[in-house]
Amino acid sequence: MADVAETTPAEVSAEQKPAEKSTEAEETVEAGKNGDAKKEEGGADEPAAAAAAEGEGDAENSKEERAIIRQVEYYFGDANLHRDKFLSEQISKNEAGWVPLSVLITFKRLASLTTDFEVIVNALNKSDNGLVEVSEDKQSLRRHPERPIPEHNEERRKEIQERTAYAKGFPLESQMTEILDFANGFEKVTNVTMRKHYDKPTKSYKFKGSIFVTFEKKEQAKEFIEKEKLAYKERELLRKWQVDYLKEKQEEYAKLTEKRKNKKEAKPEPAIELPKNAIVMFEGAPDTATREEIREAFEKVKDFDIAYIEFNKGDTKGSVRLTEADAAEKLIAKVEEAKLKFNDEVSLTLRKANEDEEKQFLDKAIEFIKKRRDFSRGRNNKRFGRKRHGGNDNRNNKRQRQE
Repeated sequence: MADVAETTPAEVSAEQKPAEKSTEAEETVEAGKNGDAKKEEGGADEPAAAAAAEGEGDAENSKEERAIIRQVEYYFGDANLHRDKFLSEQISKNEAGWVPLSVLITFKRLASLTTDFEVIVNALNKSDNGLVEVSEDKQSLRRHPERPIPEHNEERRKEIQERTAYAKGFPLESQMTEILDFANGFEKVTNVTMRKHYDKPTKSYKFKGSIFVTFEKKEQAKEFIEKEKLAYKERELLRKWQVDYLKEKQEEYAKLTEKRKNKKEAKPEPAIELPKNAIVMFEGAPDTATREEIREAFEKVKDFDIAYIEFNKGDTKGSVRLTEADAAEKLIAKVEEAKLKFNDEVSLTLRKANEDEEKQFLDKAIEFIKKRRDFSRGRNNKRFGRKRHGGNDNRNNKRQRQE
């Protein structure tokens, strides 16, 4: 049996984008199909201060070997395997869980280090962690059978959170490789997450200058947090427990939500006022008449603008709301004997709406306007060509919005 290798001192991870969505305005890079964090390729020189992880036996390994161990053991580590569908599928293809090196070297981050099987195997054989096992023919790797993946449940999530720290103050141009080298200077770091946000102008994810760093034991995380002073490239880092950071963010969000709610309540919606004495009732329309034909008949009477027509095809009567107050009687007065010519054979009989009819009509119109306004706000005040119902006339929707 070949020698075995174990997990890296620091595993790379990429936070998942909340759906459309999170209480904190925080969006992060999704993991690629093989576990590589998108747009996290290195390129910066390794900081000399963190060339080796103290206490891990890495001092005897070259920089390249440390990087290979770190990356391969990240692939097979707890943080990656529970979410990496592609690698999980590759593992399930073999009864014993072996994954060919020919598959692993297609992973972008490992391939950027080396695609030489011998170099990868020699590096992993120098690791003393016990996570990754090399096959006897040196052509495949697997997670050691004695190191099963822990069940990823709520209890496990809380346990990980209790040994995870938050650190802020890193330069925004920092690369993952630099952050990992920095993390390697601490005892038993098991996972590092670079926190990112989506930048709309550039349509890309950018580093927020803060990380979550998970340790093997809570005591190690406590030591990291309670160091009197900790700096990265001469920049002092703010540190706290992840659970405390998330709690503070939740409280900030709750306060902001309450503030917005109070502001909305303090400034009530202006009442919707529609003109009175502006509704003309009509009857005698052919049962084949359309709303557009009704409109054309009323528009023959000059100097009156129509706000809304209540009429459905098949009906013989309906109503028209004008835009100006007290306009109903004025329009009817302009029509001979209150008869509005519809076509050569038919005329519509007009009358002003009585008090009850007007109230019913206006109440219905105000309710519709409120619903339309609420819908628009729910869509960030954008109108998506929504078809209006109940006889609304699109040609006059600008005037209706003003009402």
